[in-house]
Amino acid sequence: MKMPYITKKNLEDLDIPFIFERLQLFSPYGEKLKKCLAPFKRHQVAELEKSYDQLEAAIGLLINNRLELLALKGLLKEVKLLDHTFDRIAENEVLSMTELFEVKQLVRVMENIRDAQSKLYWQKRIGAFNLTEVSNVTKLLDPEQSGVQAFHIYSQYSAKLYEIRKAIDSVDIKIKLKQKELIEELILEGYQVSSHGELKVLSRDVDLLSKIKSDPRFSYKSDVPMYTIFTVRIETTLTAEKQNLLLEEEQEEYEVRSQLTSALKAYLEIITSNTDAIAQIDVLIAKSQFSVAFNCVRPMILEMGQVEIEEGRHLKVAYSLGKVGKQFTPINVSLKKSVTLITGANMGGKTVSLKMIGQVVNLAQYGFFVPCKSLKMPLFDFVFVSVGDFQSIDMGLSTFGGEIVEIEEAIKRSDEYGLILIDELARGTNPLEGFAISKALIEFLKNQMSKAVITTHFDGLTDVEDTVHYQVKGLSDVDLTLIRDKIEAEGAALLHEYMDYQLMEVSSYKEIPKEAIRISELMGLDTRIVDRAKEILGGSNDE
Repeated sequence: MKMPYITKKNLEDLDIPFIFERLQLFSPYGEKLKKCLAPFKRHQVAELEKSYDQLEAAIGLLINNRLELLALKGLLKEVKLLDHTFDRIAENEVLSMTELFEVKQLVRVMENIRDAQSKLYWQKRIGAFNLTEVSNVTKLLDPEQSGVQAFHIYSQYSAKLYEIRKAIDSVDIKIKLKQKELIEELILEGYQVSSHGELKVLSRDVDLLSKIKSDPRFSYKSDVPMYTIFTVRIETTLTAEKQNLLLEEEQEEYEVRSQLTSALKAYLEIITSNTDAIAQIDVLIAKSQFSVAFNCVRPMILEMGQVEIEEGRHLKVAYSLGKVGKQFTPINVSLKKSVTLITGANMGGKTVSLKMIGQVVNLAQYGFFVPCKSLKMPLFDFVFVSVGDFQSIDMGLSTFGGEIVEIEEAIKRSDEYGLILIDELARGTNPLEGFAISKALIEFLKNQMSKAVITTHFDGLTDVEDTVHYQVKGLSDVDLTLIRDKIEAEGAALLHEYMDYQLMEVSSYKEIPKEAIRISELMGLDTRIVDRAKEILGGSNDE
């Protein structure tokens, strides 16, 4: 079985769900589509470019026709999920009154959406997802064209139904006349019957209550405080006749609902294609709002070649920093060769850079604009991410064992054009073996079709030929003596303000900076220990 473009776990590792959750969707069909969004494949460059064109046009509408576009989006709130009803229509199951009402409401909203699209010149600007006219369905469910929102089985649906209802009206008139005659008769006998045929009797008037209960012209209705209420009863052939007519009416209404269901089946393809268009409209507008809100740009898709990210941002990290009034430092990186190495301090900078690369590539391949100043990239056959704890209790594997199981799946596909992202390779084993495995993997991957980005803290890996090496700037430009007192006063969290997470391309072998010693010194570790650590490392950080 072929592995997917990317696994659910890897999407989570790259914080893609964080982004999808921020798509403001209004319709249930938009929500359904969001759950089914899939990446464009390498042979679908033309389709992806077309989706970018549509997104670019939607952003233009959002900027220049904001009120009209948001009015269109507001109509999507009125759309109800009717897939079950559509299935029943397809299976020739007779719809209920409620279902017919819901279909009527849906086609009314569709007509309103079409009007909103017309005002925006949607077809000319977007060129897709235009709803098809459904006025024939509206006429079917509202033959009198009354415009009322409620659904009613009109008499004009059936000549037989018309005659039945006419007969019911005639019987009702006769019953009312009989009721009026009986009320007048009872009043002459001294009963205080209302014009509606009700009689209230005091609960303490036992004799009168007994008399009325035995009178077949009255029926018990209810008890209220101090009173018992009766109604005048018409026991004639008219009531039986009406009951028979009501039964006939019910049967004929069923036949009408059956005919309406059959008639709707002829329009089912149009209605469902409109719901598909509604889903696309919802997602497209949500993507445009997302692009504007997060200052995203259109990627440039290459046939093959390198990935070039200019001022890329990891959106979740940038969002978290923004909430506390801080800014994300944009990252520049170019994946020129099969293997790119990122080295630097163990302060999160390398991992954020790795995830940023995976995040922007995935967003581009899912048809999003990306949080960069610019992005050039080819499409990939797959994206693999190895980051975090791979320990598997179920499989009885250590962290290292779990990591290797995952990486092996990517190795099997390395002859495809994939993107392999590995954070701190072999972190879960001893340094000597970890270094050996890491170097062997780098030497293997540099000759494969896939592009790999590997973060590492091992010295000696960056001298592998035909690889690209980036370093996180870290604390390299910081004068520790100037900030040590401030760190001691305000705490370790302040250190992040001085950590520079930008990447510097290193053209030749350069030793990985030992930021741990600099940080230990900043945090006040005994100078005798710090000095001895520097001696052990050969003074490599005394430059």
